[in-house]
Amino acid sequence: MVSKDKNRKKLEETINKEVTKMFESILDYTQVACPSNETFKVLRSRILRSGNDCIRRLCSALDSYNVEYKVKNEDVVEVIRKKQ
Repeated sequence: MVSKDKNRKKLEETINKEVTKMFESILDYTQVACPSNETFKVLRSRILRSGNDCIRRLCSALDSYNVEYKVKNEDVVEVIRKKQ
């Protein structure tokens, strides 16, 4: 059985990973759309700040929930000791 703290930590890691992927994609699109390096730097800073603020708000909102991670089949690894 996984403790509640570990359940929450797993969800926070998933949130962090997915939101980070999203704003990295947005940064890629922005870099293509902004020919000016100065403009891109300003937008990059705002996008990163917005993404990180989003992660913090989502993780803070978890305080209102009971989080329980349900193991998927691909998460389970069975180790069987060979008989000698």
